[in-house]
Amino acid sequence: MRRALFALLLLPALAAPTATPARADEAPRTKLRLAESAEIAVRPDELHATLAVEARAGTAAAAQAAVNRAMAAALERAHAVPGLVASTGGYQVWRSGERSTATPAWQASQTLELTAKDAAPLLELAGTLQGQGLAVRQLGWRVSRDLYRSTRERATEQAVQGLTARAERMAGLLGLAFERFASVELDAQSPPSPRFRAMPAPMAAAASAPPPVVEAEEVRIGASVSGEALLRPR
Repeated sequence: MRRALFALLLLPALAAPTATPARADEAPRTKLRLAESAEIAVRPDELHATLAVEARAGTAAAAQAAVNRAMAAALERAHAVPGLVASTGGYQVWRSGERSTATPAWQASQTLELTAKDAAPLLELAGTLQGQGLAVRQLGWRVSRDLYRSTRERATEQAVQGLTARAERMAGLLGLAFERFASVELDAQSPPSPRFRAMPAPMAAAASAPPPVVEAEEVRIGASVSGEALLRPR
């Protein structure tokens, strides 16, 4: 009986968690929440153009056939330009005018997307295609994926360096010393939107058209960082 009672008294003691004693020589740390950001200005390095092939005919089949022929010729020219990436976009066919008319009219349209690092060949091709009847719907510079990533990394490095310097300054103002960051969060900003220029309504096709002109404008790519700094007595 005594042995059973001793075992029952001992079980709660064995099950209770053991607290780790705090170090007597360790001073409490002060926590400070900080945030910092950085931006870097870059010039867009990729030119993008959207052109449209449009046709109007008495039947849907005739309108589509005209668009198909014009797009095939435009793609053949685009693929012959070194360093230029060409792809087709949306294709639409619709009936225009009043349905009650004796001679219905159909319209068809398809877009052509052109992208290049070197502006001169793309602009020259755009001028040639304008002369063949294609309409330039959008034209502008944008930041390529590679340039965005490399610039974002540089901005992040600057933001982290700024956050560390700020933690050290704030610690000094409080009469403390910066020890380390307990946690850090990175938040890159969204890629800048392409700077497209809306083009005027197309005019009648000409034998040759001067190439369009577009100027790149600097954009800013940024990153922000926040963290919880631990400050200790000096």
